[in-house]
Amino acid sequence: MKKLLLLLLASTLTLPVEAQVVVQAATAKLQPQIGRDADGYTTCGIRAIVLDLKPDVVEAYDFSLNLRLGMTTGTLKAGKLQTPAATFRKQQFEQKVVLPGPTNFWIAKESEGKALIPIKVLAADSPGYILGLADFIGTWSVVVAMLGGERMQFATRYKSQPYDTVVSFSGALSTEEAKPLMACLGGLIDRMQEKAGSAN
Repeated sequence: MKKLLLLLLASTLTLPVEAQVVVQAATAKLQPQIGRDADGYTTCGIRAIVLDLKPDVVEAYDFSLNLRLGMTTGTLKAGKLQTPAATFRKQQFEQKVVLPGPTNFWIAKESEGKALIPIKVLAADSPGYILGLADFIGTWSVVVAMLGGERMQFATRYKSQPYDTVVSFSGALSTEEAKPLMACLGGLIDRMQEKAGSAN
C-alpha cells in the first residue's frame, strides 16, 4: 500500500498544474437590475463592479447576472476596465475597456466548490464583454447569494492569461435597493408559473 501511494504521488508531480491566484477585492459595488412591462416584471438581476488595486493599474471587473421572462437560462455579462493607478489616486478616472473581451467567466459562493459557468458563450453588444447563458437555478442561487451579502469568488478568463486570477469579494445592497429586487424575483417567478399554467 505504501509503495502504491508513493507511486501515485510521483506520478502527480509530473502532471501540469493549473495555478490560480486568489486576490481580495478592494471594494465591490452592487446594483439591482429590474425590468418591467405593462403586465409585470420581465427581468431581475444584479450587477457588480469589483475593484482590484494593483501597483500600476486599477482593474474594475464589471459583470451582471439576470433572469428574464421567456428564457429557461440565466444570462451572464462580463468584462473589465482599467485605470492607471496614478490617475486613480488623483480621483480621476480614465477607464479603458480591456480588449479583446474575456473568453469565459465563472462565479461561486466562496464556501462552495461548485461554480456557475456559462453553458454557451457569445460576443456581447458592448466591446470587451461576453454574454453567457447559464443554468437558470444556478443563476438564481448566485443572485440571491449576492443579494444576501455572501462572500463570493469569480474569475474572468482572458486568452492571454497563463492562469486564472480568482477575485474574492462581498457586497451589499441597501434596504431600499434590496426590497425591490426581492419583489422582482418573486414577481418574475409568479409570472413564469402563470405562463406555464396557461400553456397547459
